Amino acid sequence: MSDPTLAFHVKQYVPQAEGDELAHRITLLKARDHAAALRGRTDGWLATECACHAHDIAGRFVFRLGESVPRLEMAANLCRYLVRAALTADSLNSEDDPL
Repeated sequence: MSDPTLAFHVKQYVPQAEGDELAHRITLLKARDHAAALRGRTDGWLATECACHAHDIAGRFVFRLGESVPRLEMAANLCRYLVRAALTADSLNSEDDPL
């Protein structure tokens, strides 16, 4: 079951969203929030870049009207991968060997 608070938030802007469409939009909203949090706490350039791209793409798609479910799914997957890449880059970054 999806988070009712996030579903409510999505439905404020895309009231007709249901099923897979709603699930992908919730995923995009989560990715946007995770990317913003990571962007604010990392000092690695690669982690920051990946997080910024994830935040931007999620923000472009999460509330965009008229998007097809397959495109929302692709955007959600891309954002997931970018957030994972940002987290990985952040983990690899260190003071002794900055990434």
